[in-house]
Amino acid sequence: MATMDKDAPSQALERPASLKDAAYRQIKALLVSGQLEGDKLYSAQFFADMLGVSRTPVREALLQLANEGFFICHDVKGFKVRDFSSKEIHDLFESRAVIESYLMKRLAEELSADDLREMEEHLHSMRGCAAKGDAHGFLEADKAFHMVPVRSLGNHHLASIMDNLRVQMSVLTLKALAQRRTFAGILREHAAILTALRRKDKKCAVQAMRHHLATTERHLLGEQATKIEE
Repeated sequence: MATMDKDAPSQALERPASLKDAAYRQIKALLVSGQLEGDKLYSAQFFADMLGVSRTPVREALLQLANEGFFICHDVKGFKVRDFSSKEIHDLFESRAVIESYLMKRLAEELSADDLREMEEHLHSMRGCAAKGDAHGFLEADKAFHMVPVRSLGNHHLASIMDNLRVQMSVLTLKALAQRRTFAGILREHAAILTALRRKDKKCAVQAMRHHLATTERHLLGEQATKIEE
């Protein structure tokens, strides 16, 4: 009887998994960057052809993204980018407000000079992207700015929750940023947060964060109302 290479089973399992993970990352990047149309039905074959892989790992990736709330699966017809309701938008911001208000209270007096310098660098990147009209780059720097306190806390569960919330919000915010929200307003709000943190002013940091989140939520809900009216 022929002997089986001990490494063969793991290699056979890892390759499909790696293809599925790669497809997941690529499709998610397309989604977050605003390159997928909200009213279009996408087949697994569409992404398979685009990414140069077979249909199976792509469909598995799409099902995972649907399970995470980014797509709606229409049986054999395909997948559609999920449209968030007003209630879901409010729930996202409520979750962020709970987490990020806590972070401001917990860390306003403890963030290191390196943490604050990193936040300043991300704010600088936001300004650069705003000057170029690069909404996707702006939102990536925005996300990085907000994730600094999360990482500083060292709670990996909280970081995972925040990362997922931020990705979902990126899908929403790109459209609102293009139509209603100005770069200048967001930059002012982030600058106010950073100023309060530099002063180690816990009360002002919490207020600045809550103001920023509440203002963004109002703009997104305004966009949602416009879509309903149309």
